[in-house]
Amino acid sequence: MHRSACVTLLAVLLAAPAGCFYTTSINDAPRADIEILGLGPYYPKSSVMLSTFRSSDMEDGDDLTCTWSAYSCADDRCAARSVLQDPSTIGCGETYDVFLPEGDHRPILVNLTAEDRDGGTFSDQEILAVGNRAPTLDGPQANFPGAVDRVPVSVPIQVSVVVGDPDGDDVALSWSLVKPRGGGADVELRPVGDDELTQEFTPDLADVWVVEVTADDSFPGGRVTSDAMIPVEEDQPPCIAETLPAADPERRFVLERADGPRTFSVLHVDDALDPYPRTSDEPYVGDSAFAWQLASPDTGGQLVPVAGAAGAELAIDPSTYAPGDLIDLRVEVSDRVAREIPCDQAQPTCSLSGDSCLQRVTWGVEIR
Repeated sequence: MHRSACVTLLAVLLAAPAGCFYTTSINDAPRADIEILGLGPYYPKSSVMLSTFRSSDMEDGDDLTCTWSAYSCADDRCAARSVLQDPSTIGCGETYDVFLPEGDHRPILVNLTAEDRDGGTFSDQEILAVGNRAPTLDGPQANFPGAVDRVPVSVPIQVSVVVGDPDGDDVALSWSLVKPRGGGADVELRPVGDDELTQEFTPDLADVWVVEVTADDSFPGGRVTSDAMIPVEEDQPPCIAETLPAADPERRFVLERADGPRTFSVLHVDDALDPYPRTSDEPYVGDSAFAWQLASPDTGGQLVPVAGAAGAELAIDPSTYAPGDLIDLRVEVSDRVAREIPCDQAQPTCSLSGDSCLQRVTWGVEIR
């Protein structure tokens, strides 16, 4: 500084009246940064808790207020946005929750503005990426009518799934039927009802059929597939399960001539498709067929078909026979599948499978 300037300034100070000088202080801006409490990823139908760290103000200490707001972004850079949560002003030491909407995977922009008593402000931003959880898919599960784990050919099979989505997304289902070699071209899955959760098909071949279901919420990682292997077996032979009277090849049933006609009946035939009595009005369920034969002195002791006898019972009138006459009454049962009974005519019973499932029974009758 020049000497003349210093002299002038000193003269001014000496000439000034006695008293105090006041100057305006400079306000230091506060500081507050966003802190996310808890690790991501973050998903719809949940909340994210935020707070501040390094919040400070040299003049005002901790006496700061924080105004939070949240926006849904149209893209990852959040150039276009819409209000998700209106501004909320709380103490900078308090936590702030952002609630992520159901079924919404757009990024979330969080704004923070810290303000001190003197109007000084500081702003921070954070963009939260919203992830996706895959749908849940329970099934497919085959519903076997009248069976435990398999069904015969030509029985319709319904297959169902239960689907959900933890994020509340809309889920699209797609179904496919994997046919075994030789499966008919016209065998297809058909929806049952309007909810797309149940489909039905009617197998035309004994083998393993596969139903595959895919659930897709259209977001990354939101596709899940599951399948069911469905064994289909050949239609098994019908089984004569109960008769009246009980057919016992070891003894003869005695009929007294004075007792009048006696009815011999098949009470129950066990068969998946053609049972007796008929167990369902479903169109795929049919009826057992019965064939009766009778051997008596009139036939020379040879079994011959009984004309007109096609039902599950046949009556014998002992009064038309002489005391001591021996009669053999036989019934054979069949279903929709043509099968030849392999047993010799002399055998009173016959089983195609060689077990207790009988397709032939014979009553021995003695007239007295």
